[in-house]
Amino acid sequence: MTVPSSRLLSIRRHDGPQDTWHVASLAPPPVLSGLVDGYADYRERTSFTTRRELPHAQAVLIVNLAEPIGIVGGDGRPITLRAGEGFVAGAHLAPALSRSGGTQAGMHVFLPLSGLRRLLGCPLTDLVDRAVPLDAVLGPAGTRLGQALAEAPDGTGRMAALDDALTRRFAATPALPGAQAHALALLRGRPDLDIADIARDIGWSAKHLANRVKDALGVGPRTYRRLMRFEALTKRLGAGPPDEGSGGWAGIAIDAGYCDQSHMIREFREFAGLTPGQYLAQSLPDGGGLVEAGIGEVI
Repeated sequence: MTVPSSRLLSIRRHDGPQDTWHVASLAPPPVLSGLVDGYADYRERTSFTTRRELPHAQAVLIVNLAEPIGIVGGDGRPITLRAGEGFVAGAHLAPALSRSGGTQAGMHVFLPLSGLRRLLGCPLTDLVDRAVPLDAVLGPAGTRLGQALAEAPDGTGRMAALDDALTRRFAATPALPGAQAHALALLRGRPDLDIADIARDIGWSAKHLANRVKDALGVGPRTYRRLMRFEALTKRLGAGPPDEGSGGWAGIAIDAGYCDQSHMIREFREFAGLTPGQYLAQSLPDGGGLVEAGIGEVI
């Protein structure tokens, strides 16, 4: 996997007796700053076949580059992707599932939900809890992107193919109106600001703010803030179980912005279908995700 060092952010690797994965995280080109958060070029071989993919406050665009994989959105609808085929997913309020035969490779594009809104040129309300094939939302452009990635000789070629396709697409789609973009920037970048304060800052009513946010993100501002809080909590738990000396679970709950530990557990169950302790027990090492316990279907 070869990529220019100027774009390489990190390499995450796991080499175990049964499971291996290699993920290169890449910075987007400057022209896509604010529209795309980054890329991941990944490959893996695993003894398990199914992961639980938890809700998060980002959009997803993935192109499969190996054996067929299956995705089951939070709405329960399955899709199957062969090599060179991809999908997009909007905000999820329930876990999704990703399934493979034990071997995967692909390119993952991380976008803010507002970036996906502009990429598709339509409101994201119909993409909540859904995974949709790339060609169904981008048409021939989605098919061409998948083909270009599948034909690229190496990581540098795959990165260049993404750069070209995304730059062309964003250049052809209008930016969000200024007030709407400003509201989203405050919502995402200033979690300390109350939602009512954001509405007043822009000169909107709370209802109009909620409608504009839902148009761009698929969910309303309060739900989006809950997703941001949950996502931050799962990232914190990726560092391991809490240290009792620093407050234990109760301390983590308060630091993450929950009222108390019971509030955190209740919301974690709602989004993940698991308790935080179960999440830690099923988490893979080296950022490998979450094994879906008791499921062994192969595509």
